[in-house]
Amino acid sequence: MLRITRLSLALLSASFSLMAIGQTAPAPGSIGEATRQTPQYIPGGFNLPNGWRITPAGKAIATIEDLVLNTVISPDGKIMVASHSGYLPHGIDVIDVKTRKLVQEIPLKTTWLGLAWSPDGHTLYVSGGNATGAKNIARTMAPIYEFTYRNGRLSDTPTNSLVETIDPKDVWWAGVVYLPNKHLIYAANRGTGLGPSNVVVFDAKTRKIVTRIPVEINPYSTVLSRDGRRLFVSNWSSESVSVIDTETNRVIRTLHVGMNPNDMKLSADGRLFVACSNDNTIHVIDTNKLEVVERLSTTLTPFAPEGSTPDAIEIDNQRKLLYVANADNNSITVIRIAVRDHSAVIGFIPTGWYPSALALAENNNTLFIGNAKGEEGHPDLKSVGSPLASKWNGDETVKTLQKSSIEVLPVANLRQNLPKWTHEVIENTPYNDSLLSEARPPKEPTILPREVGVATPIQHVIYIIKENRTYDQVFGDIKGANGDPRLTIFGEQVTPNQHALARQYVTLDNLYCDGEVSVDGHSWSDSAYATDFNERYWPPTYAGRSDAERSRAYVPSAGHLWDLAARKGLTYRSYGEYAIRASTGEGMDAAPGSGGLVGHVAANYLGGRQRDTANVGVFLKEFHEYESHFDSPNANLRLPNFVIMSLPEDHTRGTAPGAFTPQAMVANNDYAIGQLVDAVSHSRYWSSTAIFIIEDDGQDGPDHVDARRTVGLVLSPYVKRGVIDSTLYSTSSMVRSIELLLGMPPMSQYDAAAMPMYASFGTEAQVAPFDAIPPKIDVNAKNKKGDYGSEESKKMDFSDVDRAPMHALNEVIWKSIKGADSPMPPPVHRFRPLIDAGDMITKDND
Repeated sequence: MLRITRLSLALLSASFSLMAIGQTAPAPGSIGEATRQTPQYIPGGFNLPNGWRITPAGKAIATIEDLVLNTVISPDGKIMVASHSGYLPHGIDVIDVKTRKLVQEIPLKTTWLGLAWSPDGHTLYVSGGNATGAKNIARTMAPIYEFTYRNGRLSDTPTNSLVETIDPKDVWWAGVVYLPNKHLIYAANRGTGLGPSNVVVFDAKTRKIVTRIPVEINPYSTVLSRDGRRLFVSNWSSESVSVIDTETNRVIRTLHVGMNPNDMKLSADGRLFVACSNDNTIHVIDTNKLEVVERLSTTLTPFAPEGSTPDAIEIDNQRKLLYVANADNNSITVIRIAVRDHSAVIGFIPTGWYPSALALAENNNTLFIGNAKGEEGHPDLKSVGSPLASKWNGDETVKTLQKSSIEVLPVANLRQNLPKWTHEVIENTPYNDSLLSEARPPKEPTILPREVGVATPIQHVIYIIKENRTYDQVFGDIKGANGDPRLTIFGEQVTPNQHALARQYVTLDNLYCDGEVSVDGHSWSDSAYATDFNERYWPPTYAGRSDAERSRAYVPSAGHLWDLAARKGLTYRSYGEYAIRASTGEGMDAAPGSGGLVGHVAANYLGGRQRDTANVGVFLKEFHEYESHFDSPNANLRLPNFVIMSLPEDHTRGTAPGAFTPQAMVANNDYAIGQLVDAVSHSRYWSSTAIFIIEDDGQDGPDHVDARRTVGLVLSPYVKRGVIDSTLYSTSSMVRSIELLLGMPPMSQYDAAAMPMYASFGTEAQVAPFDAIPPKIDVNAKNKKGDYGSEESKKMDFSDVDRAPMHALNEVIWKSIKGADSPMPPPVHRFRPLIDAGDMITKDND
């Protein structure tokens, strides 16, 4: 029997609001409403750059390296082990359950997800992930590590390992489990390609491979039935769970579940709970009947689209409760599972940023919570030029500052505290179901509609995505706005067109990227969401530790903006965005995972293979054709309703000898923008067109407000003139504004909840065109051998965006412009101080 159990926001508010009054301090301001505040610490939490808020119920007891993926309690209950597998060095951390102290930090070349104890509790098996990234760490196979355990401590180094015998490039270890009666270890190889992979079976005593069991794409988590006769494997990219008979080591059934099935846990009564992150569900499998018997929603409201991202599960069999980490909602869903065929969501618990691991300890009275993005709690004390600079040589960027946190939460009195915690989650969440059909109200008249599907004067949107600049790097010199000119290296002399456009229209000085790097940044830019696959994929690959292709789980379930346009019946075209070189080697075609772009890609728009002025030249050639067919009844001959374009040259190639200089490349990118706006604003299409421009991320550049603050422009006859718009916007705000102008619904909770860019739009058209400004510097200037950083730049990979180490590249750019002795200022992050564990224990015992 299939059941869908959802929790209504209205019912929650009504039943819990009275109980919560007086139990929690009022939060400053209303989340989701228009604000001019910058991201900042608030009592008990943090207002995030994306417009959401965290007020963790748990107490942060440790900061560990980034991307915590798993936590387990030792069989004797003495320690909690966490694995971290992100951009920073990988390894495992050991926390003493009683004292709440971090007692061991064990570095490993690579790790990823899998943690499993031997039946006697004396050995811990740790999955090694993949070690064949650009760094080719130790040039060896990533193993399954063995650690011995005695008296509350693991061995300081692995005491042995289990190793695959195939090409290391084809191995990426994930979930691991020990079958006691046969002393076999089952290890999921999630693989590195786009096809099916397998589960490798090791003999725990000889450490030899017994067999390999084919399953589907990207096997993730492994769970044994109580009797050990069946092994369940979640297939991350296949919407399925493979059922393996451990007698024959063959798949006997494949069960269909939701999108991106990841973590799984087995209850005492034999139900298997499967988290499906890309559709906000938990699928419940009867492990005796081998069928899905229930489907639970983890969302706060009944009709919420993707964006909760359930990615970790823990079960309290004593109290019959299921805890589910909602990574993108910064909360835990609490579900009562006492009634076998009718589970019920009973409330929510607020956490830190992006909870990704859960573990119960102390007779299920204490919940340990791992947050992949921490507490927004990372002061940049070790920035470039600081005397405290670490072995990373001052490499403190959004990738290195964003560390994970471990929180501890007493749950013995859950019933008394859950109403208050649920109320806090509601208050922290800007999303509600009404936003699917109408956005938040504007404060003054604007042509940007609140309601979805309302006709507007704008019939054409051109959406331009650039590469990796912060606000201060480019616009820090604009007077009257919140900039720091000391950090500006591509100021008005280099970017005269963008400066003129910002002054002529609106200067956006409180705009933030939702993504951290290009891989998730483009997903946020195109879909207002990045899946759990994406969030777990980019950190180890960007660090050069691991390497794999982006499989189906990378793609958000709602698709992309062009998919919305197709469903709306709009015309659309991509110039470089999600386009790759065609298999013939000539021209460009739709990239994998973007099937909606097939037949809608400009073949001669070559992206990073040619300069941005040449790319815009391709667009302008087609645009002139669109102009000639302005009055045509054939919509396919006119300017598409939605144009999406990648202009990546401002990424630069550092000071690599023979390449254009960083300033020349940014200046050429600027001139390309000027030429495009000039042509469009002088055309008959201008009166019905809006142009949106943003960076995919602000990666690694300095900014005095926040590392995610970025450069953006909004241009249209209906955009206000000469205004500084300091409303807090994010990438999702720009996406939401595009959707509203074209009558399209939101794709995720993030664009639904985002504040539209109302304050930038007026009601009257001012059709005065823009005249492009010729470059003020030589856009053909090239780096010379011996220029600062030339040797370092020569070694960098510029074959695609962000393959070069961005902090090192930014430092080369900075010093090549400001001087070799000029230290590059660090990005700014504000922090929420950790609570002392001893103080916490004292208070809890009062």
